Amino acid sequence: MFKIRGVMQKNNNFMKKVLNKEKSLKATVLSLFISIMILLLIIFGVQLIYINNTQSKKDISEKLKNLSLSLNQLIKNSDNQNFRVIEMLSVINHKDKVYQDKNFEAYVKVLSIEKNFYAIYTGYEDGSFYELINLNIDKKLKEVYKARELDRWVLIKIDGNNINKKEITLYDEDLNRTAKRVEENSYNPTKRPWYEMAISSGNRAIKTAPYKFSHIDSFGITFSKELNGSKNVVSVDFLIEDFKNIFKDNINQETMDMFLFKKDGTIISSITKDDDLLASFFDKNKDLEKFKNANIVNVKDKKYIVQIEKLNNSENDDYIILFADYKKIIAPYFSQTFNLILSLFIVCLMMIPLIIYFSKIIVAPIFKLVQESKKIKDRKYDSISKVDSSILEVSILSNAFLDMSKSIYEYQQSLEEKVEQRTKELNIKNEELFKLSITDKLTGLYNRVKLDSVLQENMSLSLRYGNIFSVIIIDIDFFKKINDNFGHQVGDDVLKECSYILSQNIRNVDTLGRWGGEEFLVVCPETLKDGAKDLAIKLNKAIKLHKFSTYPHSVTISVGVASCSVNDLNYDDIISNADKALYEAKNNGRDRVEIF
Repeated sequence: MFKIRGVMQKNNNFMKKVLNKEKSLKATVLSLFISIMILLLIIFGVQLIYINNTQSKKDISEKLKNLSLSLNQLIKNSDNQNFRVIEMLSVINHKDKVYQDKNFEAYVKVLSIEKNFYAIYTGYEDGSFYELINLNIDKKLKEVYKARELDRWVLIKIDGNNINKKEITLYDEDLNRTAKRVEENSYNPTKRPWYEMAISSGNRAIKTAPYKFSHIDSFGITFSKELNGSKNVVSVDFLIEDFKNIFKDNINQETMDMFLFKKDGTIISSITKDDDLLASFFDKNKDLEKFKNANIVNVKDKKYIVQIEKLNNSENDDYIILFADYKKIIAPYFSQTFNLILSLFIVCLMMIPLIIYFSKIIVAPIFKLVQESKKIKDRKYDSISKVDSSILEVSILSNAFLDMSKSIYEYQQSLEEKVEQRTKELNIKNEELFKLSITDKLTGLYNRVKLDSVLQENMSLSLRYGNIFSVIIIDIDFFKKINDNFGHQVGDDVLKECSYILSQNIRNVDTLGRWGGEEFLVVCPETLKDGAKDLAIKLNKAIKLHKFSTYPHSVTISVGVASCSVNDLNYDDIISNADKALYEAKNNGRDRVEIF
């Protein structure tokens, strides 16, 4: 860059000398123009060489690096989401085999929401097994399990006391049982990697290495977690093949090939025009560490820029590799520079006779106009004067400068006023958007985002100052039946009226919000467990006594109460305790308050 600047300075000095000498206009213009052409050709020639040898490769390497990291992050985010699901399942799952059928509706709900989940199951220490499979994941599944076209779910149960048999039950979309049979069984969950890894990891959620699901011939990962030291493990099967949709949205398939693979070269998923590309690369390149940064290699007589990244937080040797076609990637750089130089050269040639012809007449007034334009640049609008010239166009241009300066000045004043007004409007809109971001649309209560913030704030005060706070989780009893029997509009009315009743019966210091679905959460700052219990009983009674406008029956709620303790390191612990109390309330007949 410094060399280029030096060349430019030399040419500027040369142009000054040319202009100061007494020469014909033709010679002056030609000398000036040739100097400019030489300067531009040198600049763009150097640029072309620089791009070809250094900058282009560096630029492309940076783009590949960022793309690889982005893909890696997308996969990491997917893993994190799956870990959150398995953590949630480990909380709500009934860990004892005797209560395994109570997990059915929860499994259905999760598989309905998480479209990439193949199955959810629980393996028990005695060899018992309880699995729900989504038949809509793959058409092969209905053939495997002899299901009808309308069948949606298959439930597989193995009793550890009779491990040689398994019970298969089919359900349709509405969870109506359509078939049931008993078959021979050779499957033992306690011998499977997902079970052994979960047990050996303590109370930490784990994921397996990618492997091929036998029934659907697709790669996937199993996420598992032991149920609270019970030697029983809950798991979900996640399909990796759906990563293809993520990859397609993030790479240029015309210039790039991408593979998700194991260290031994086994392809897990790919977006490619050449299925043998990865194998050919591995024939000559065994050291994957060499390709943490982008490198140029020859594969199958073709030049590629290659970038490899190991999956984040992967305990297995799983990698992402990107192949960028060097010729196609670099082509735009050459094409752009060549076209620019060619266009410049043609324009220069075309301008030579025009410049020679008009230079004597227009150069002087143009220079004056340049000086006046600098005044506009410096915002000296009141000092701009008209340039006198015999050329009509120059006079028009001079008048235009005067009008333009006036217009710019007036526009500037108007723009400042508009900016000020827009700023005020933007502040108002931002306030409205913030309110919407923390408000549940249906009930008008705070949403989960706001509740998380309130919980975090109260937890921080508790950890710092020892303040005690309590939480109340409320669940509307048999809400699904209200929706099923009276319609979702009546269900929405019940939710809104319950929201209003709850809001009218809490204290001013309490925070009420919709936790999710038919669940509500009340955060009670500086409130002991007994105080929270009294409030919960009050809320339970208020709901029970209310006459709903569109629902003809009374509504009851189940309530769980918990308070922070010295063992609670984050609010998730308190929420978990409140959830446990809520489930106890449900298990004890609903329409009651339980305390953890």
